[in-house]
Order: sequence, then C-alpha cells, then structure tokens
Amino acid sequence: MKKRGFLVLALIFGTFFILVISLKKFSEPVFISQPVFGELKNDFEIIDYEGNVINSCSLNDNIVLYNFLSVNCPTDFEKCPFRLEWFKIKIYSEMVDNIGFKDLRVVTSFIDSDDDLDNKIRDFREYHNINSDKWIMTANSYIPYFDNKFKNGNPWIQPDTNYNFERQAYLMTLLVDKNQKIRGKYLTYDFGEVRRITKEISLILREEMSQEDNVVLPIYGNKDFDSSIDKDTAYHTIPFWSFINQNGKEINSNQYANKVCLVDFFFTNCPTICPQMTLNMRNVQNQLEKDCLNNVELLSFTVDPKRDSIARLKEYSTSYETKDNNWNFLTGNQNEIYELGVNGYLVPSQEDALAPGGFLHSEKMILIDKKGRIRGYYDGTNSDNTDIIVQHIKQLNQE
Repeated sequence: MKKRGFLVLALIFGTFFILVISLKKFSEPVFISQPVFGELKNDFEIIDYEGNVINSCSLNDNIVLYNFLSVNCPTDFEKCPFRLEWFKIKIYSEMVDNIGFKDLRVVTSFIDSDDDLDNKIRDFREYHNINSDKWIMTANSYIPYFDNKFKNGNPWIQPDTNYNFERQAYLMTLLVDKNQKIRGKYLTYDFGEVRRITKEISLILREEMSQEDNVVLPIYGNKDFDSSIDKDTAYHTIPFWSFINQNGKEINSNQYANKVCLVDFFFTNCPTICPQMTLNMRNVQNQLEKDCLNNVELLSFTVDPKRDSIARLKEYSTSYETKDNNWNFLTGNQNEIYELGVNGYLVPSQEDALAPGGFLHSEKMILIDKKGRIRGYYDGTNSDNTDIIVQHIKQLNQE
C-alpha cells in the first residue's frame, strides 16, 4: 500500500510540475523576426547637430533605428512623437550605450521648426544625459527610409489622424538591418512596441551570428608544387594582361592587385545571353555601390575585338547606364583575349560559325580574389545570383 501511495503522489507531483512548466512556456510571448518591409531606394546624406556629415555609407554594416523627436519631449506630449523615457531606458541605456551592442545606432530627426535648432538639440542631449555618439541627432527632417509604401500606405505622405502630426512617419521607428533592409516598424508611443524593438534587435543579431559561418570559397585551377611557400602549393592565378577600355585608356592587370574583381566575357552584337549578363553585372555594380564597396572592380572582355572598337564599347556601356569608375569594358588583340579566357580565367573563348552571333564564350561571371585566384563561377544569365555574388565579394574583401 505504501508503495502504491508513493507512486500516486509521484504521479500527482510529476503531472503538476509538467503543467506548471507548460503554462509558463505558453504564457511567455513569442517574438518572431519580422520580414523585410522595404529598403533604401536612394543614398542619403544628413548633417548632425554638430555639423558632421552622416551618409548611408557611414551607417553601412550597422543595425540602425530611425525615428523622430521634438526638443519639447517629454513634457509636451502633443509635440512629442514617442515616449522618450521608455526609449531611453530600454533602447539607449540597455543597448545603444552598451559596449556589447557596438554595431547598433539610432538616427533621430527633430521635427521642430525652431530657430537655432542645432543648439537646442545640444541642450536637449545634455539635459537628458545622452552622451553616446551612437545616438545621432539631426535637424534634417527627411529620412528616406520612411518614404516607402508599407501595407497601410506611405507614412511620409499620409498625415497622422490620431495625434494630428503632419506625417504618420513622425510616430514611427524603423529598424534597419546591416543590409539596409527595413526589418521592423513600430509606433513607439506604446511601451509594448518599445519592448518589441529590443527583442527583434536580438533576433536580428542572432540571425547574423548564424550567418557568420561563411562557406569557404574554393580556389579553382591546377595547383603546382612550390617548396618556397607554405603548404607546398602554388595556386593558379590570372596571368598579366593589358588591353584598352571604353574610354581609350590602357588598362592592365597590375592595376587590380589586392582588389576583388568580377569578370565576364561578352560581345556587343551578341544576340542571346550577353544583354542579360550585362544587366545582371550592372545589378551587382549597383548593389556594390549601395553597400559602399568601393574597392571592387568589374571587367568585361569582348570576344569580338574586330568589331568592338573603343567607340562601340563606350556606346554599349552607356546604353546600359554603367558607371566607369569601377567597370572596364576591354578590347585588344583577339588571340591574347582568347588565350586569357582559356588559360587564365579557364572559360571558353573563340570564334565559332555555329554559335549564335559567330562567337562561343562562357555565360559565367568569374570571381577573382585579391591574390588573383579564381574563387567562384556564377551563371551570369541568372538575376537571382546577385545577392550571393555580393555576399561572396564581401567575404573575399575580409580575407
């Protein structure tokens, strides 16, 4: 009997324990990282209250909260877009001013039309004991992230009907990740929304950590024995070359030492894959510019140099609205170009009467690291490859 009684008690307590744990688990709120709501369409530049120029590039690779304030906060709520004290405690003190969140920034634009607003912002910071330069404050009124069409319309255009602010955007805080994607939007006059920001910043950081284990990019080409270097391996590298670009300037491979390059082969009269390849390369160029990757170069070698003159290359590059600062379209000796393609970049390049347009060339985009080694081949006709190419470029830039 005693044994049976003990088993009954154990069963009761066990059931009670499981019930308590279950209730605790299901009573806790579940925070799910929000999807991408939008992104930065155009680069921007603002001047903070101390006269420092802040642009989208300087904020790149940071998680940023964008919002609006008034120098009348928090005493005059009718002029204050959000609950400053809550934001200060949960966001500024616990996260922004915490060394553990080194990549977190806040950009706040003041909506006041007061004279001498910069000095008033300075006084505002001193009064509220905001000392960190990670909380950027500006008298500039326009923050382009808010000029997006969200589910309920564009908050920059629509007026606020609840508190009579000029714009709905003034009541919002936007959470932007390191890729300049809008990952959260909040009405921060509500403490629950402020608390949600902290949770979703943590989720983005967790997401970022899970992506940090980059796949090691392979090194393509034959490897030779070399006793003079570590591991006795000499990897295939791109040989020296020298050609003329679309501006009539001589360009050679020495100019690309210690730079990551993306390369393709094309010709301007190509009736099939080249137009799409050029469009996709332009998408990569635009994304690199947006991500402030200014030390990456793009190269397009023509396989039809007899027809692709300097003037023709210039006309072609202009028609695709490419930028000359980091993209060279190259022409020169046909045999040298073919030799470079086959034995350098390890892709076919030749005349072929049976091929569309009379030339056989690869559809691949070829990724070259700072040491001149081939690290990736990508289908240049597939526009979905843009993100992975840019990701791999960033990875090589850090090697």
